[in-house]
Amino acid sequence: MMNNPFDITKAVDYTDAEIYKYWVDLSGGNQGFEEGVIKPNTVMPMIIVGSKGSGKTHIMKYFSYELQKIRCIAQNNSMQEGLAKEKFIGVYIRCSGFNSDKFTGKGVDNEVWSLLHAYFWELWVGERLVNILIDLRNNGLLEESSESDLVADILHLFLKCEEEITTFEGLNEYLLSLQKNVDYQVHNFIFWGQDKPMVDILLPPTRLTYEIPTLLKTKVPFFKDKYILYLIDELENFSAEQQQLIQTLIREKPAACTFRVGTRPYGIRTLKTLRGVEENHDGAEFEGVILDEFLRSYQHYPEYITKILENRLQNSGLSLLRGCKLEDLFEVQNNEDILRLVGKKKESQSRSYMQTLKKKLERAHLKEDVIDEIIINITYADDLLIERTSVMLMYRAMKVQAKEIWLEASRHIAESAQSYAQFKNRESMHNTILEKYKQDIIDNIAREGRVNIPYNGLNKLIELSCGTPRTILCLLKAAFNNQYFNTGQMPFEDGRKLNIKAQQVGIESTYEWFYEENRIPSFKYGKATDAVMRVGDYLRKIRFSDLPPQCSINIFTLNASELSPEAREVFEALLSYSYIIQTDERRQINSDNKTHVYRLNTILCPKFELALSKRGAINFSAAEAELFFNLDKSDEYETFVTNKLKGYNYPFGLKMEKTQTLF
Repeated sequence: MMNNPFDITKAVDYTDAEIYKYWVDLSGGNQGFEEGVIKPNTVMPMIIVGSKGSGKTHIMKYFSYELQKIRCIAQNNSMQEGLAKEKFIGVYIRCSGFNSDKFTGKGVDNEVWSLLHAYFWELWVGERLVNILIDLRNNGLLEESSESDLVADILHLFLKCEEEITTFEGLNEYLLSLQKNVDYQVHNFIFWGQDKPMVDILLPPTRLTYEIPTLLKTKVPFFKDKYILYLIDELENFSAEQQQLIQTLIREKPAACTFRVGTRPYGIRTLKTLRGVEENHDGAEFEGVILDEFLRSYQHYPEYITKILENRLQNSGLSLLRGCKLEDLFEVQNNEDILRLVGKKKESQSRSYMQTLKKKLERAHLKEDVIDEIIINITYADDLLIERTSVMLMYRAMKVQAKEIWLEASRHIAESAQSYAQFKNRESMHNTILEKYKQDIIDNIAREGRVNIPYNGLNKLIELSCGTPRTILCLLKAAFNNQYFNTGQMPFEDGRKLNIKAQQVGIESTYEWFYEENRIPSFKYGKATDAVMRVGDYLRKIRFSDLPPQCSINIFTLNASELSPEAREVFEALLSYSYIIQTDERRQINSDNKTHVYRLNTILCPKFELALSKRGAINFSAAEAELFFNLDKSDEYETFVTNKLKGYNYPFGLKMEKTQTLF
């Protein structure tokens, strides 16, 4: 059977053993996940924001107690020896497992739901802490402590408790029974004709979350120099009211515990504490980390992703060639390959730009013999790159010079072409153009010749991932399947390369997956991706216009504060869901965005045939940006694009002929 090394792309689908097996840390001193992201050895709470696929869950689970145990075994340490080196015991809590929707609606007052939610949280957290205590005891780490005394101390935290419990197992069963009672009441009260669930609240908010760690630190020798590290993941599954509990826990925590809260960029609905009395701030009550931005700016990100992929392959059971570098297992098309592919096509495709130029010259009502001579001068059939550059130079002449001297301009272009071809003359017009626009011209040749613009090769695929490892895993999953089912042979095995076609299929599959998987689940913003299509299509049209204003156009600038409320909400939603990426400086969590330079997520670059390198920027005025992000301005947007493109395509919107030099 086929074994696709990239089948599993989500950390939630891994067992604890697989979390360890597929773990890859960052390299480079204090830039590892332990020192640079989670920082488990510091008591300062943290909120870790990571978009879908950034690796947030994998990272947080790696620091849980279950993985601490596995690391002890893997490093040939006893638990006593291994955990003695740790300052913390990690308690991983996944908010999606809380089923928080049950604590909303049904005609019940929000304050009642808030109390029930906070109570259930305490029971839930308490159960997880007790489970860890059971395991520590079973492994001989709590021998110096009195189990019955500790259980009694925990029971004293309840407002009342009539149970006779002396063991951790009994306490665990008690906490589970209280949870079941809450669930039973919440799910059935409406059928009993009650106006709210009838539940005895036996614990005030924060009681077990705070006090069990405090008891452990003061009464259990094993915990004397340790604290409880709560790893609360998927906060986006809590409503704003429910998140107030987490913000309260962050703000009022004792020294015996601390918090790492993981969430999607759109997941922080409030920073206020319960009853909205106070508000937490990044840098004061917590430290914020935006994982995607951290990874995108990480100097060794390509090496990190390469290690992830190598790890997958090494654990896949495939027969891998020793000493073979991963990048050598990906077919790559360079610029020469593209030019060669286009050159093999029939002339109507490979040199379609010449026919397009001729038609535009005819629109200028030049004499036929003049047109023919211009075309002859521009022609350089032995080198598509030089010839296509000559065409671009001709368009520049057509924009800045009167048509009476276009023929003369074409002669100068022919001289420049010869000079560049024979001597690589740095003073030639061709050299001036190719120094900036070479990749754009080659991509134009590919596009006009109906050859895919190349985004292949390991390095480009890593760049497409845009700081989210799952993106490249999904891409390679689809590419691997495609090549296997089309050839019957598995890529990477015995040095077999992942071919160009499979990579292209993987890219196309992944940007479509990104659209669907990442789609904003809100009726209000259900069509927000229309704005992405507007931006991408506009940038593509400008990039492949007759005379693009800049080279490698793929970034744009705007001042979001100048947008209307409707447009700004759409823009910020697209930022939160990583359709649009801020590229210049790091933003604060939940702060107003003051920076102005953005790009589409790089996995979308192939969809719109945009360059990967960040060079040319399109500057949007407030009025122009409004047309892209205000979804009600479809007609105005179409008119704007039509008029704007006239400035970049012949006749360049000119009503009067100009006579200027070519440069």
